[in-house]
Amino acid sequence: MARVIANHLWATGDRPEGERSLPRKSKDLVYRALGGHSISPQTLCWFIDAFQMSAADENALWETYEGRMAQRPMPLLNTLRMPQKLPVPQLHRTVMVFERRAIDASGRAAAHRSTHGILAWEDGVDRYPCFASPRPARFTMVYGGKVLPDDARRAPSVIEISLGRSLRKGEYATFEYLSEYGRSRRVDTEYRRVANARTRSVSIAVEFEPCRLPKRVWWAIWDDYQGGNVLSEEPVTLDKGYSVQRFLPFMENAAAGFRWEW
Repeated sequence: MARVIANHLWATGDRPEGERSLPRKSKDLVYRALGGHSISPQTLCWFIDAFQMSAADENALWETYEGRMAQRPMPLLNTLRMPQKLPVPQLHRTVMVFERRAIDASGRAAAHRSTHGILAWEDGVDRYPCFASPRPARFTMVYGGKVLPDDARRAPSVIEISLGRSLRKGEYATFEYLSEYGRSRRVDTEYRRVANARTRSVSIAVEFEPCRLPKRVWWAIWDDYQGGNVLSEEPVTLDKGYSVQRFLPFMENAAAGFRWEW
């Protein structure tokens, strides 16, 4: 079992292939996990991915872990009724993403800040695609790359970030960008995050102005990347900073976020 996990970590680039002692190091981790002594969320993800467990077994494992760790957030899997069609191939995996949506005093989205950590899934990954917002926005890089000009885009619906360097398979890069939105006719009532391939360590927050706060806010799960149906929701309350936040260990083929009423 330690060898299977080691092979998985080498294949995904989570550990360098030169770390030949990894199977031996993994033996203690496997022993502690199987003996019920200790297991971390990361280790549980390794078991699930390395042994290609079914969705049912994966959910059962997380539910068991949830019983032991009451505050442990659950992952989100397969809520989309149809996969989202991607205009360009996804050559990376997102291993960390922090999304922050700011709503201004008019009730409209004013800005969105997004921080990413990605892992190259093959050699030669030198750009990252972002879906262009239907609302006019000024898109600027905070760090980690630059925005490619329109004539360099592979699809008109995609804004592409040129990374600081070309990544080989298994190499990691981080970057952050800011979108500042123009005026919209309608107030905003939701923000949702969509994940196609598995996206790990997902943090989503929506911030409101104290002079205009929503009457009710829900954490919601949808069956489509836009429109569609709300599959489930739960009411949430604003914190002292007039924001709502949620963390997921990972998302895959899913859409989730916050919706609210004014």
